[in-house]
Amino acid sequence: MPLDDLSHDLTPAKADPAPPSLEVMTRVLRLPTRSPRQARSIVRMQLDRLSPLPAADTAFDLVCLRQEAAETVYALGIIRRSALNDPAFSSQRRVAARQDVEGATVLFRFRNAGAVDDREARWLAHAPRLALVCLGLAAVALAGNLRAEQWRERRLPEIATAKRLAAQQARTAEQQASARADWAALQRADAATRYLCVAGRLGAAAPGGVAIARADADAGQVSILLTQPADTALHRSGGELQAGADPSQPGVIVFPTGVCS
Repeated sequence: MPLDDLSHDLTPAKADPAPPSLEVMTRVLRLPTRSPRQARSIVRMQLDRLSPLPAADTAFDLVCLRQEAAETVYALGIIRRSALNDPAFSSQRRVAARQDVEGATVLFRFRNAGAVDDREARWLAHAPRLALVCLGLAAVALAGNLRAEQWRERRLPEIATAKRLAAQQARTAEQQASARADWAALQRADAATRYLCVAGRLGAAAPGGVAIARADADAGQVSILLTQPADTALHRSGGELQAGADPSQPGVIVFPTGVCS
């Protein structure tokens, strides 16, 4: 390669200009709070007294230096708000500035209310693509909804049949429960039925009537306590004198299950 080929520019590239420096006025404050939010509120209310400039024309930041007993020592940095209008700060939400306060280097960060965030522009550049993605998702959701509606329409007859079958089964179960309850009630009423049967037999065997002191009836037998000795008519009705009783004395006549079966 020829030694005199100077097609490449060997001059050093120009460095980006350094951002302008901010003129920061500092003060040291002792406040009875450790909360940065409360400390900022106190400074904001007293900014007219703490700043040599009008409060509307200034921006401030507060940095904690140390803790002394019940007080907290803060470094207060104040700048002119117009200094933040420099084009170098147009995209910075927070503008940093270092300053020496009581022998320590403090980094202040001032809020730039007039800054324009370039993230919005970057987001807008992707807006068409995001819109297409959203439309695609909406189309997929709509297609899924339509398929669900079609499936529901096909399934409606089956669902109705299943509901009718479930209702029929419920009615059958209710009828079976009612029938079991009726049978149980009939079983409970069987003692009364036997008593009526025995009363009819006694009326047929003794047309003149029988004096009874007490009558007990259950599902197994009917027992009648007489007020006078039992006669042969009562025995003909199917009753038996209770075992061990004296036939010449009033006793208990028992009508077993087989009498009225």
